[in-house]
Amino acid sequence: MKLSSTIFFSVAVAAMVIGIHRTIVENNLIANYWIFMIALICLFVYRYQKKADNSGKE
Repeated sequence: MKLSSTIFFSVAVAAMVIGIHRTIVENNLIANYWIFMIALICLFVYRYQKKADNSGKE
């Protein structure tokens, strides 16, 4: 696995945890929506890289 894949996955998990925490504390999902979108984008990039790496090995 590449280092960039690990970084994207780590950022996705961290952003999700931060987003959940801020949503609970502030009780406002809409204000923290952008944090969840960062997590989702990082997860998409991670999955794309993982799929590209696996297709090249076959």
